[in-house]
Amino acid sequence: MEIGADRKHVELLLQVARLYYVDNLTQQEIAREIGYSRSTVSRLLEFARESGVVRISIAHPLERQIYLEKAVSKHLPVEFIRVTNSGTENPINSVGKTAAEVLVEMSKNAKVLAVGNGRTVAATASAMPQVHRSDCTVVQMLGSIPGGGRLEFGRDSPTICNQIAHRFGAFSARMSVPLFVASPELQKGLLREERVATTLTLASRADLAIVGVANVDLVPGKANSLTPFLNSEFLEIVRQKGAVGHILDQLYDKDGNEIKTPFSERTIALSLASLRGIPIRIGVACGQEKTHAIISAINGRLINALITDENTARSILDALKRGF
Repeated sequence: MEIGADRKHVELLLQVARLYYVDNLTQQEIAREIGYSRSTVSRLLEFARESGVVRISIAHPLERQIYLEKAVSKHLPVEFIRVTNSGTENPINSVGKTAAEVLVEMSKNAKVLAVGNGRTVAATASAMPQVHRSDCTVVQMLGSIPGGGRLEFGRDSPTICNQIAHRFGAFSARMSVPLFVASPELQKGLLREERVATTLTLASRADLAIVGVANVDLVPGKANSLTPFLNSEFLEIVRQKGAVGHILDQLYDKDGNEIKTPFSERTIALSLASLRGIPIRIGVACGQEKTHAIISAINGRLINALITDENTARSILDALKRGF
């Protein structure tokens, strides 16, 4: 039988496709109903798929997420990626829940887990279940933010460190120092202080780390620890230097290179160079405004694992297609 594209043949294709895919008839049952051989029915179904009359799609959200994970990992050097649903739930909470699941799994053999700060890292800590990790030490990677324990932030590094350690039944290594100090001289003195030096050294030897990834643009309602300093003058300075994001409150450019500012000599945090030495560096971030910051952090090896949501993953792919 010659399968053509005229109305009669299209009607036959539609009938066969409906009987097979909607009514769940077998090919033999369809053959009896329409008066053709089973082999003809098979050819009609094959033609219906090849010509686009029938389009088969997998509608479960996980299929979309797996597709995005594969697409991002194809274009960026990530060793692990997990994309969460961008549905009705706050994406920060969704990413945090997934990150907590990932940390539970990845920390099974970890001796040291280093933690950063940020809203999504805090959401991870909040979603962390009670598990047995008594052989693990959870270590703080940077100082405290003034007001960082307030509910509107809820993402101060020592608070997060303590919360995860409690859920793990693990030790915690913390340092009671501010993130930003008044002068370079004070920073140097604090970095030599035994508790601070020991904590940051331990962090540099961690088996895995979890950090937030922040952009440098002011976004209404999305404050981060550098927001108080992101006035137009400061933004102009860092943009001229090519800043696209910050991790552990240290700015970096498109290639992940640290950008020095007057705050660099006043910040108490693990250096980006030391962060790169940690085998597994998980970045947790969502929000399309963070697209360039995430891409640059991955390309610059600041992170080698990513947990984000669908909308951000699509934005990353779009930016890569545009040549960022």
